[in-house]
Amino acid sequence: MYLISFLNKKYLILGILILLSSLLFNTVNKAYSASYSSFSIYNTEPRVSKVLIILAENYTDQEDYTKAKELLLKALKLSPDDIIAHIELAALYECLNNYEDCIAEYKKILELSPDYKIINYYLGLTLDKSGKTDEALQYLSKAAELVPNNALIFYDIGVVFAKNNDYKKSVYYSQKAVDLKPDFAEAYNNLCYGQSNIGNFQEALSNCKKAIELNPVSAPALDSTGFAYYGMNEFEKAVEFYKKAITVDSNIGEIHLHLGKAYQKLNKIDDATASYKQYLKLDPNAGNFNEIIHLINNLK
Repeated sequence: MYLISFLNKKYLILGILILLSSLLFNTVNKAYSASYSSFSIYNTEPRVSKVLIILAENYTDQEDYTKAKELLLKALKLSPDDIIAHIELAALYECLNNYEDCIAEYKKILELSPDYKIINYYLGLTLDKSGKTDEALQYLSKAAELVPNNALIFYDIGVVFAKNNDYKKSVYYSQKAVDLKPDFAEAYNNLCYGQSNIGNFQEALSNCKKAIELNPVSAPALDSTGFAYYGMNEFEKAVEFYKKAITVDSNIGEIHLHLGKAYQKLNKIDDATASYKQYLKLDPNAGNFNEIIHLINNLK
């Protein structure tokens, strides 16, 4: 059973509660607005916190995040150990791209329940988004220990390592993911990309082929196949698969960069220049922007 199912079950239950409560939302909300102070004599009772959480969920559905946050903070003031309130608040912060406060809420949950599987997982992902790689891997590894048969966790660990150019570890975790879930197309693609980066091109092509069999319209898998052929100096084949990837999705800048490099190896300067320019158009904030401009100028 995949980790995501734990969250789905929780939100299925919450969803039913929200559906029922929404029928009474307007009436309850008016009562809340008019007489919140009347709750004060009961303000130590968990049921008040639950009502506030349900109201907050309705405001979140309406994208009124300010009101939702206000209610969740009041709920936590009444019941500081209410894990559901902390989860809802963390999710709200993530919607607002406020990763610092989101991380803080997840950590509060783990103080209350250290082995909360889904929270270790989501905390790891959020830390990775924040650029805190070492800490992200700490929590993702804890999630993997808690749910050792979950392919998604091992895949995400592999992705983190790939983003940080540690391809040997990326290959290790991607392999564990496909061992656990043999139809995991994205994991085969990540495995292929990692293997290409450490020079295992034949193995890489085998795994790219599997990724494409599972998802024939995967631009990343077609791109990775081209990348493997490029590493083997088969530049015509590389161009073939890069172009197929662009046919599937022409808005991924990195594929145009890869195509430009393959064209350059084939001495097709005009095509290479056009591909490089398209890359810069799609990714104007690229870290290698000036490098590619310099390369284009030298190709003239």
